[in-house]
Amino acid sequence: MKILLAGPGTGKTTNIEKIVIDHGDGSKFLVLSFTNATVKDLQISLKEHGVTENNCMTLHKFALKYNHDKSRHILIGNEIDELRTISKGTDIEFDKLCDFLSCTTFDQMIARFVDYAKANPLYLQEKLEDYDSLIVDEYQDFNPNEQALIDILIENMQASYVLGDDDQCIYDFKDASSDKIISFYEDSRNEKIAHEHICHRCPDQVVEHATHLITKNKKRVAKDWKKSGKSGRISYSQHRSFEDVAEAIHNELLKIKGESVLILTPVEFAVKPLVETLGSESIQFRNYFVEKIPFEIIAKAWEVKSIFGKYKYLNLVLLGYLRLLNRRKFYDLLKKHFDEGSDYEALFSLLSSRLPDILKNNEKDLQEFLSEDSFKDILVLYEKAEGSTNEEKLEKLFRVAEESDDENIKIMSIHKSKGLGADHVFMVGLNEGIIPNKKRGNDTIESQRRLFYVGITRAQKSLHLFSNIYIQGKDVNTINKNDYKYDYQSRMWRGKASAFISELKLT
Repeated sequence: MKILLAGPGTGKTTNIEKIVIDHGDGSKFLVLSFTNATVKDLQISLKEHGVTENNCMTLHKFALKYNHDKSRHILIGNEIDELRTISKGTDIEFDKLCDFLSCTTFDQMIARFVDYAKANPLYLQEKLEDYDSLIVDEYQDFNPNEQALIDILIENMQASYVLGDDDQCIYDFKDASSDKIISFYEDSRNEKIAHEHICHRCPDQVVEHATHLITKNKKRVAKDWKKSGKSGRISYSQHRSFEDVAEAIHNELLKIKGESVLILTPVEFAVKPLVETLGSESIQFRNYFVEKIPFEIIAKAWEVKSIFGKYKYLNLVLLGYLRLLNRRKFYDLLKKHFDEGSDYEALFSLLSSRLPDILKNNEKDLQEFLSEDSFKDILVLYEKAEGSTNEEKLEKLFRVAEESDDENIKIMSIHKSKGLGADHVFMVGLNEGIIPNKKRGNDTIESQRRLFYVGITRAQKSLHLFSNIYIQGKDVNTINKNDYKYDYQSRMWRGKASAFISELKLT
């Protein structure tokens, strides 16, 4: 196996392209990465060398494509959250509840896939017979289940290349860890891939000051991350409130029309005044804190699928929790069904008083049903979904192709920005108690430093950092309140700038 640890913006994709060119046949590669953004970049860069969406994808898409068990519904985020709450209310273990309802999270699916592949090695060998080489990018972002699947893939390939950066491991909350990629790098049996380690994305100022920051971490591999001679700037300012920060960012945006902008924050409440400001000024932007598919549309999909879908009982359960105010009878009935077997009619009868008349008295076929005014937004998703049957198309309602984001200005969490870059990056909420938040434990300070590092290294021309003094009480209760003092005069909570600002050594 060959391994490369490389800092942000140093051209790992260029190295991947060289590996494919040296091989001579890109179609023989299986290329996997963590985010859709990095996969899209790889597909564009490697297209002329025979690498396409058929063999370059996220690990989740790979698992979905080759998974041996196609009998379960793949849960989306809202469904997972609701079922976890139902699990607690019924005292049924979450994994067992998923088994009972014939559904699965991606992590559960990958764990079962790994177990099956270990017990049935010929199955995966047959699936992988078109490939002789594996490239895994952003390895540090994968959790133990995902890494276990990658280990099996490595065993089945003639050549494997693992690329990533331990300094950019930011998904600790889903059990991702840099430990394994560090151990790969330190294993003398693995060959290190030659690399220039020059940052072509970030201005020299960002490289210099970001280096001051990240070298504070003790759990890391010391590596080169060199300047390229690229000019740019960093600015830092502290303001009284988030409203004042919003005004300052608005003024800057007026100067840089037409260029790409990322506005990043660890907490959504920090950018709410900015969202209001940009909206009132009719400035086009995309707010990634708002679900791309609103929850009310997801709930409507449950209604449709509870009548016409493959997993009618599951969707009725999801509707039941959503609609019922008193859930005691609902939980008791689910427990009974868990022990004795599901009964759609009994559950429907319990919920009937809380269901729309169109569900209770439906005599329409699917097309007639979706033609109703209240379901036309579901019809739009249905017509875009892939599948040869109604059930297949309903299952893939929310797996339609991602629409391109044309907005130059994007507002999102720092985690969401992984794999992206922009001409100008604005970071909001850089306060003690927010980032770093000691409430999460001192052992995560290094993780939060890595998160901050990822945010600032998205910048291609300029980086703008903002902290503020005052925070409202309803917001301070969601972070580390101990870092703030109540100010009786302003009736707000007073804080101070993030220690990470000082670690950059801007002055």
